[in-house]
Amino acid sequence: MTETPFVPVARVIKAHGTRGEVSVSYVVDTPSELPESLEVWVVPPPSGERSGVIESVRPGPKGPLVKISGFDDRTAAEALRGRMLVARPADLPAHIAEPPFDPVGMAVHDESRGFLGTVTEVIETGANDVWIVEDGPFGQVLIPVIDDVVISLDEDSRAVSVRLLEGLLEEGTE
Repeated sequence: MTETPFVPVARVIKAHGTRGEVSVSYVVDTPSELPESLEVWVVPPPSGERSGVIESVRPGPKGPLVKISGFDDRTAAEALRGRMLVARPADLPAHIAEPPFDPVGMAVHDESRGFLGTVTEVIETGANDVWIVEDGPFGQVLIPVIDDVVISLDEDSRAVSVRLLEGLLEEGTE
């Protein structure tokens, strides 16, 4: 298996203050802050700087505040809003370096209705993710990723078994 060239580590939420700090939301499970001196790349890259080194990480009012070299004022920090920060897996602690699970492309089968389609997109909500499943006999199906619905998941065969709750398919499509 080839190593992933980059791993997403955080999404920039907004600029904070006037010295280039940004508020971030981690996209990896990390019990501690990302290490200072970690080199990160901005995806998609803004004009000008494309990468930098984490200079500092501190708690903020709504999550971690990160200062990245090369982004030294509010204008530069504003250009990062909504962008992803990625890093080389070799530069990360082992528990972070694993790429996050990506269900896109997995075949979805309901225990009573059979094949529903393939996962084409993931919607992240506050409570749970929702998979958009398309290209099946029922059209687009939205599947909440909760224990009551997802029965089993086989990453090797890229297949998911689900038990749809009442109301997840439109009437007359069953």
